[in-house]
Amino acid sequence: MDFNFDEFFKSLDWSKDAVRQGAEEGMHDAADDLLRISRDLAPLRGGTLRQTSGKNVDVDDSNVTGEVYFSATEESTSGERINYALITHELGESFKNPSTPGTQPKYLELPLKENAERYKQMVVDGIRRELT
Repeated sequence: MDFNFDEFFKSLDWSKDAVRQGAEEGMHDAADDLLRISRDLAPLRGGTLRQTSGKNVDVDDSNVTGEVYFSATEESTSGERINYALITHELGESFKNPSTPGTQPKYLELPLKENAERYKQMVVDGIRRELT
């Protein structure tokens, strides 16, 4: 899932450490929130899917990137590795009998879309806190 701030960051003086620090803190806040929500929505049969989720925030000279991921894999009966996280995320209408009530497919995509503006505001607020 890509949450792009490129245009926003182009308008900032990225040379200021406070801007970079605030953007990083705000991105951590946003990624933490998305991870919490998406974990609650992810299927919970054995707990592997939720246990293999996490987040990364990276900062470079001109950008901050937040990533929330699920990386559960299982071995099929034929011996090949299957990306269980991707399959459960993309099940769509075939997700008729979730292992836990309240779980759903698109457990990462939907909360990101629903909260995109709030997450942008978290990054802006992080920058604002550092600049004041």
